[in-house]
Amino acid sequence: MNKHTDQDSLDLLASINNLLHNWWKITLCVVIFGLLGLAFSYIRPPKYEAEAIFSVSIDFSEINFANLVTDRGLPAELTQYDLDLALSIVQRMLEKVRSKAITYAQTLDAGIDPVTFTENMRIERLHNRWSLRYRHEDPQVAQSIVNYWAELGMSQLEEERDDETIETYVWVDLIVEAHLPHRPVYQNRNTLVLAGSVIGLCLGVLAFDLKYRYFSTSTQGE
Repeated sequence: MNKHTDQDSLDLLASINNLLHNWWKITLCVVIFGLLGLAFSYIRPPKYEAEAIFSVSIDFSEINFANLVTDRGLPAELTQYDLDLALSIVQRMLEKVRSKAITYAQTLDAGIDPVTFTENMRIERLHNRWSLRYRHEDPQVAQSIVNYWAELGMSQLEEERDDETIETYVWVDLIVEAHLPHRPVYQNRNTLVLAGSVIGLCLGVLAFDLKYRYFSTSTQGE
């Protein structure tokens, strides 16, 4: 039993030493496949990203703090969580009209489905500003989708404000409409380079390990 264990340990150590001896060849595989991933990112059709920006503010004069009470009848205060929830009103409105935005996008490009739409959209917040972005091979399509979706969101906001179903002390302005993008962006370039490098590493390790285990053993046997 100990003999087999020692033998296995020696084989493992020999394999590791072999990989370390061929480290530069494995590194070369990583670089080559990483470059292939980079090249593939350029071969893919470039996409253009359009962006609209919303500004959100809270009018504290509209809040009647005197009548704000908790379930226990104690005076209530706006916590940071409450403020963050109020500022997320832009995302909530845009999500509510997403299906309409997808339907409109499909009139511009029949190849857009809900999955593709989700992969190419971004709704992100930075402090009190929200960005709505969309990427497409045609810059005019990207611009049209973002502006249409932004207007849908603002209309939904006004509708719910009139119905008093949302916070009346939150004000939202569409401060920047989407302009026609002129420079393309390359989506997932870093991911493709990383994926190529990982594939190169795995193939390099596997190839040199198999070569040592089987071809070296066969040569020694002969």
